[in-house]
Amino acid sequence: MSFAMINSLGCFGIDAYGVKVEADSDDSLPGFEVVGLPDASVKESRDRVRAAIHNCGLEFPVSRITVNLAPADIRKEGPMYDLPIFMAVLLVSRQIDRVPEGSSFIGELSLSGEVRPVKGVLAMAIQARDLGYQSLFIPRANSAEASVVDGLTIYAVDRVEEILDHITGKTELSPISA
Repeated sequence: MSFAMINSLGCFGIDAYGVKVEADSDDSLPGFEVVGLPDASVKESRDRVRAAIHNCGLEFPVSRITVNLAPADIRKEGPMYDLPIFMAVLLVSRQIDRVPEGSSFIGELSLSGEVRPVKGVLAMAIQARDLGYQSLFIPRANSAEASVVDGLTIYAVDRVEEILDHITGKTELSPISA
């Protein structure tokens, strides 16, 4: 697979919107770029994602990775795209073969793979439900905020390994409830 897509969300003020995190891989000179009108903190996701992949015992691909945050005409701000970029890189590099259908991801990553809280989770959870997503993977610290949204399965995690274990069937995550 040289292309992968992960659902995510963003906030502009108090309004949330859907974001498609697209990853492409090719065999040209190694590199890692994030495009789609990212601010400085989103561009820094490259370093957090690379370190988290390495420190979780996975391999960062030795290829050219381009990540596009669509729609490209809206400025992306904040570290909330770390987790979906992480998932897209693993998917495009075939370290995972799928994510649950209808799932979306938001969260900042530490260099060790810890999933840290982000701002705007309530608005993004409502938007995820309104976009028809079935599940949302979020930082555990944001679980109380997201749990009030009906019609959406919320998975709260502390570390990326919890998501990977859930996806591979090693351990099932329990959804949070209000």
